[in-house]
Amino acid sequence: MPRGAGRALPGGGSQPSFQVGQRGRAGVCGAYRPGRGRAVRIPVVVPPWLRAARDASADGISWLDRLPELIGAACDRWWLEVNGPPYKGGVCGWVAPVSRADGSPAVLKVTWPHPEAAQEPAALRCWGGRGAIRVLEEDRAAWTMLLEPCLPGTPLRDANLPVERGLEIGANLLNALWSESAHLPRGHGFDSMAETCDRWADVAAGRARRYGDVLAGLGVDLGVLDLGIELLRSLPGSAGRHVLVHGDFNPGNLLAAQRSPFLAIDPKPLVGDPAYDPWQLVAQLGWPIRREDAATLVWERIRRLSDLLDLVPERVAAWGVARDVEGGLWAASAGDPGKGAKWIRSAMLVAPLLDGRPG
Repeated sequence: MPRGAGRALPGGGSQPSFQVGQRGRAGVCGAYRPGRGRAVRIPVVVPPWLRAARDASADGISWLDRLPELIGAACDRWWLEVNGPPYKGGVCGWVAPVSRADGSPAVLKVTWPHPEAAQEPAALRCWGGRGAIRVLEEDRAAWTMLLEPCLPGTPLRDANLPVERGLEIGANLLNALWSESAHLPRGHGFDSMAETCDRWADVAAGRARRYGDVLAGLGVDLGVLDLGIELLRSLPGSAGRHVLVHGDFNPGNLLAAQRSPFLAIDPKPLVGDPAYDPWQLVAQLGWPIRREDAATLVWERIRRLSDLLDLVPERVAAWGVARDVEGGLWAASAGDPGKGAKWIRSAMLVAPLLDGRPG
């Protein structure tokens, strides 16, 4: 269809094509307004936090240039109206509320293409709405999804619930996700945790050699770096069972919903050890690492979640060390060794728990 040409809308009128505005400010999206039978123009804004995250690379800038067109194409394809600003916080995609042609609410997500997000739609479809949001439509080539809405959408981290209740909510969701994916078919296409963690360990080892002295000057025990890297390599192969893990199960990715108290969003799926998933919930729900009695609190949380999830608590702690070391070394490589040191000091606090005792 030539630029500027329209197509017929139910009830008469035509739908204008998307017109790209100046990059980084706004575009204008033609979208059907349900029940009105006429074309409308919707401003499309690229939020500053998304621009700041993606402006650092040529691929990111190219994607930002195409983003208004991608949004407009999705509105045209699925008869959508963008009816609110993008949700705050996301740095790997443009996500906003929309209305469908029948007036029902939905969420449009246009993802910046990157490997961690490649299997998100397949994971959500695998879970089929049990413990996670549903996919309503998908355009794989455009990295675009139409998702069911989570209303009111309050993240678990901001829900002001008792920690015990938050742990129970997280455990219920994980049990739902894991049970739904316990028997994946052959050729499922999801990445292997063992292979992925082997690659991460290789990268982490190189970063430890490069940034170890800097981190040691910030109070990091280099022995914990070695331990975390070794655990990245060994833990996946010693798992007693394999499931499709969420991969980014932090309390900001668990949203209050209507058909379930909370639902998970934004998976980064891998097939492997279920004990990989709980650590972010332990560490980020109320940030116990910042407390003076951090070791005791963290161990209590690990034991409680392990009881609810039928996991070995020392194994959950081991994944905490592995993931915090990997994350801390990534932060150091990204130019923030101070943040990396904080992350790794968390691993230092958790390492004694591998023996089943607070530090």
